[in-house]
Amino acid sequence: MRAMAVSLGRLEVETADHVVLRYDLAGVGTRGSAALLDAFLSLLMVFGLTIAAVFAGSRLPPALGSQLAGVAAFAILASWVAYFVLLEWLWNGQTIGKRRAGLRVIGPDGEPARFTAVLIRNLVRLVDFLPFWYALGVVMIFLTPRSQRLGDLAAGTYVVRAPKPRLDWLSLRTLEPSLSVVAGSASPTRDRQSIRIAGESQRLVREFVARERTLSAADRAKLAAVIAGPIRAAVPDVQSADDVEFLRRVAASLRASGVAPFPVSSRPDDPIAAARGLTPRSQQLVRTFAARERSLEPEVRTRIAARICQTLRPEVPGLAISDDVELLRALARALGE
Repeated sequence: MRAMAVSLGRLEVETADHVVLRYDLAGVGTRGSAALLDAFLSLLMVFGLTIAAVFAGSRLPPALGSQLAGVAAFAILASWVAYFVLLEWLWNGQTIGKRRAGLRVIGPDGEPARFTAVLIRNLVRLVDFLPFWYALGVVMIFLTPRSQRLGDLAAGTYVVRAPKPRLDWLSLRTLEPSLSVVAGSASPTRDRQSIRIAGESQRLVREFVARERTLSAADRAKLAAVIAGPIRAAVPDVQSADDVEFLRRVAASLRASGVAPFPVSSRPDDPIAAARGLTPRSQQLVRTFAARERSLEPEVRTRIAARICQTLRPEVPGLAISDDVELLRALARALGE
């Protein structure tokens, strides 16, 4: 069951998983500018089709041409409606004019309107146009609390602002800068004797130390051997024959740098425990994504979530959430509690 509210020109939709989506409702001015551009382009298309139909009809016998005139008129009218329907359906609720104005048509669930809703709102567009240039539609936008014209009321859709996202790729990186580890030292340094460890190796070390006590002795030794093998080549001066102890010494250096993870002492399938077990860098990525995802287009949001989860999923192996976006949302909610 979804809840919906309007406050100071903002539409708030609560989804089934209790995530609140907030959208700024589009006003008459921005919708009017989008409508002007769409009207120009669609009428230009109709004009071109009309010329083509007249030219084709002039080459047909008069009797046949008069019979096909009605079919041609219907096809031209259908193409005018199809301009809006197909673009809003296939282009995530946007026409060329709406994209230019930074607007989008959404459904009651906050997602881009589906085909049936798009078809209904554009068929009723002819009524909204009465008596001239969307006069009735403009009046309805002013009178309805959610700025809906008759087509929106019939289809259950809303026109909201959807500005082009401004991505800060630096903040959404999934790799950490390398830190330096000095053999036999508990603190990183930057001198010429320091040895740099890649961000992926740092993550493996921290993950192992945070969860080693949940493993049996045999599994702990086997996993430590796999992780320590490649790292030993990078830190040959760390003298420890035992792989587990070797990883603990490397983790001590990382911990001294202030990037150690929270201890994991709760159930691994608990989102709160999993979120607190994330490294500070991963927590920052989760919070950044949650704060910005509503400004992202669906394809961009899915792609960024997949990139983040490639690094983040090994830190939360107990969470059985297959969808990357939903996993990040769950972790963000847990970090906020």
